[in-house]
Amino acid sequence: MSKQTPLTMATMYHSAAVDATTADQVFQLLIDVNYNFASNLPEQVDRMAGRLTLRLCNDNKESIAEIIAAGEDNGAVSYFRGLAQYLSSNLGGQEVDIILCREDLADEFYTLKWQAEN
Repeated sequence: MSKQTPLTMATMYHSAAVDATTADQVFQLLIDVNYNFASNLPEQVDRMAGRLTLRLCNDNKESIAEIIAAGEDNGAVSYFRGLAQYLSSNLGGQEVDIILCREDLADEFYTLKWQAEN
């Protein structure tokens, strides 16, 4: 999928496990919160074990090392926690996993799990 944002043409992939409507909603929500698509790194929405899963890539080695070292105490993880909450609340309270990857969607380095609020 591709959409024009104020800064760039954004592209997002989705697996067959996610219907096109949900994938488009996630994509638009990311655009609405000004997610940085300008890096031209891949992003993908998927569904694994019934949970909505968003894979986001990062190419900043320093940031990656800091996230690995500090985990939940890292500011970027806090940002992604807020993003997961925002997605969940705008998608009917779905549970959301955000999997941070290095430059490739298959190279995971951190997973944040957002539980649906009751």
